[in-house]
Amino acid sequence: MVRDHGHSLSTMPKLMLKFQGVLIKEYNLDKPSLSIGRKEDNDICIDNMAVSGHHAKIDNNEDSLTVTDLHSTNGTFVNGKKITEAVLRPNDWITIGKHILYFK
Repeated sequence: MVRDHGHSLSTMPKLMLKFQGVLIKEYNLDKPSLSIGRKEDNDICIDNMAVSGHHAKIDNNEDSLTVTDLHSTNGTFVNGKKITEAVLRPNDWITIGKHILYFK
């Protein structure tokens, strides 16, 4: 298997949405940008009052993935640290409200 900067080139990067340790859904990162929020028009919809309508987005650049907080009320956290923008690395986790998205 060929590796490049820690990413396995033979598998598509994905996010695993969990709540209280239970897997809810997996999302393939196969679009240039994915929106995350409470409203149904988001690519990743998290129905929880702690999540803003349009909370954050993930941009899929050719060699990296970047998560950006969209001025949410409760903030976006990567590995427990509040961010406005952060480059994701394999095994990072994004906390949005009480939900966690694991980057694989």
